[in-house]
Formats: sequence, C-alpha cells, structure tokens
Amino acid sequence: MAAAIFAGALPALAATAEPAPVKREIIPGSELMTSQEREQYRQRQRGAKTDAQREQQRIEHVKSMEERARVRGLQVVDPSRAKQGQP
Repeated sequence: MAAAIFAGALPALAATAEPAPVKREIIPGSELMTSQEREQYRQRQRGAKTDAQREQQRIEHVKSMEERARVRGLQVVDPSRAKQGQP
C-alpha cells in the first residue's frame, strides 16, 4: 500500500523539479562555419588541457573567423570581447 502511495507521488515530484539549464556555447563566427567546422572547434576546445590553452585556441579561432569575414565584407561579433567592453 505504501508503495502505491509513493508511486502516485512520483509524477507530482517530477513536475515540480526544474530541468537543468542547458549551457549553450557561443562560437564566434559560427555563421561563417560549416557544421563540420563547428564540431571540430568543439572537439579542440574539449581536448584543451588548461583554460589558458582553451583561451589561446579561441583567440586563434576568432582571428581566423575575422579574416574569413573580412574577405566576405562582413564582421565577426565576439561576445566574450563585448562583455569586456571591446569591439
């Protein structure tokens, strides 16, 4: 009997629990990349052993995307620099 009462309460408990927020990575210049390039970028970032290494990879990526955008007459917005007050 107690099991039946507990089982009946499970859906109510599940309904009140908030889903975990999904951390969404913003890849600078992603609109200029193919899905394969975006996946390669993610793999390189996951493979970095330190935060400094990850940041260096990101800086190099942004430079590459800025050059790709320049050739196309566009501009890359890097959200991490915008937070720091840089263009």
